[in-house]
Amino acid sequence: MSKTKLKWIFNLVFQSFFITSTIGSTGDRSQFYSICLAKCRDINCKADKDFKVQPSLVLRLLLWTCEEDCSYGCTWETVDYFTSYGLKVPQFHGKWPFIRFLGCQEPASVIFSILNLYGHVTMYWKFKRKSRTSDPMFYIWTYLSMVCIHGWFWSFVFHARDTPFTEVMDYSSAFIMVLTLGYCMLLRVTYKNNKMFAVITCGYLSTLYTHLLHLWSGDINYDYNMKFNVVIGILTFILTMIWWYRNHKKLPYINLIGWFNILTVLVTILEVADFPPIFWVFDAHSLWHASTAPLTILMYRFMIADSSYLRTYYSKLTLDIDHHIR
Repeated sequence: MSKTKLKWIFNLVFQSFFITSTIGSTGDRSQFYSICLAKCRDINCKADKDFKVQPSLVLRLLLWTCEEDCSYGCTWETVDYFTSYGLKVPQFHGKWPFIRFLGCQEPASVIFSILNLYGHVTMYWKFKRKSRTSDPMFYIWTYLSMVCIHGWFWSFVFHARDTPFTEVMDYSSAFIMVLTLGYCMLLRVTYKNNKMFAVITCGYLSTLYTHLLHLWSGDINYDYNMKFNVVIGILTFILTMIWWYRNHKKLPYINLIGWFNILTVLVTILEVADFPPIFWVFDAHSLWHASTAPLTILMYRFMIADSSYLRTYYSKLTLDIDHHIR
């Protein structure tokens, strides 16, 4: 092996140890990547980050800048360089490298986000057909559906193009989904308790306002945001499972929400996994998105069955009261 190659390997290994205490990732901190990026900018980019030569239509439609395109190209040159010397696949800016498809940065996550979005849209229309606007909880479940549809839309946009704006929209939408699911389940468990409704709603709105204010002001602590989501998710799981345990014999259909909770917790373990993308397409996060899509069916089946039960129960209750009054 030549001295030049040994020097490059020594530099890469040295940087991989050093970078553990810095902001960034092994790939984008490497000298090879920096040199490649500078060279690409000089050859292909104007001073204002525009392309010297017009790029493909998909890149223009998704608003790729020349600098971002250079970063993508140099990412793969750096990956090839690392792996050719037996080094591990590096991350870049905290992310694994993905093959770009039709201008989309993370194609698998885009497809599975669209699948989740489609699931919520189609199941909501099914819920709407089988329920009535006069049903108890109808508008609460409708609100949850709208929040989920909004969230999965921004998930698909963010994974297609990671920009500061789409990043904030994705994180804020994910936060709202987790918080709103907890809010709606609290309202269901405490249904017909007007005092609890007022307290829960005030708490929900104040928490929502505070966190969205931080996100949109640019004061984003993603670790804190993720931990908060986990805490809310765990509390929602505990609350729902206690409610399930106390009522599943009387109301067999609530096994649907029980299984939804259990399976959601199980598939979320994928978020903890961290490995280079399979075929440079399927990472742990995209597989998590894939696994959540079928769980949508369980949630909406519960909503449909619960609406039917509440409609029948309160109609019967009203009839009984009228009978006794007469």
